[in-house]
Amino acid sequence: MANVVAIIPAYNEEKALADVIGKTLDYVDEVIVVDDGSSDKTSEVAVEAGARVIKHSVNLGKGEALKSGFKAIEGDSIIITIDGDGQHNPNEIPDLVRPIIEDSADLVNGSRYMNGPEENTPAYRRVGQKVLDIATNISAGTKVTDSQSGFRAFSSKSKNVFRFKDTGFGIESEMLVDAAEEGLKIVEVPITVRYDLNGSTKDPITHGVGVLFNITKDKVLRTFKK
Repeated sequence: MANVVAIIPAYNEEKALADVIGKTLDYVDEVIVVDDGSSDKTSEVAVEAGARVIKHSVNLGKGEALKSGFKAIEGDSIIITIDGDGQHNPNEIPDLVRPIIEDSADLVNGSRYMNGPEENTPAYRRVGQKVLDIATNISAGTKVTDSQSGFRAFSSKSKNVFRFKDTGFGIESEMLVDAAEEGLKIVEVPITVRYDLNGSTKDPITHGVGVLFNITKDKVLRTFKK
């Protein structure tokens, strides 16, 4: 089986991180935690749990954290991205990896909504996410049902196609756009998510407005460059 490496971008995630790393290591060969300027014990917890740690001295944003993680991977590996707050279920990693192993995908997007509305998603979040899904799909020419998912798998051939221009949470949409423009095969698999942990560092309204602005700006700039 191909080498599998998980990247966990983390900002003040000391509470849930050890559990996420431990469960993730059941399915991957290595876990890389990118500590994005945390003020708590994120780095120490990650090392004790068995992860390799890359530490940013200041908070640079999720896009920069993923960029550092991708750059740290040498050779051909399947790459998993998973959040460090415990909302994702590492037991679902094999579901994300399978399409890549079967050569039916280059980017596998874990979707909370592939099989319909996720009953635990707060209504205000889902409305905003739906808007972002539409904007992302228009920009990328895709039909994904969960454009803001942070739980994904990437083939080794996809590793160098991402611009990592968006430093923040808009990186999820940007990566879909980049993959689509490179003609990579994008598929979705259903995943579950927990909202009872209250571990997210994102304000949903600020996040949504910022991502929508960046998607629109990026689309305009790419149109003018063509």
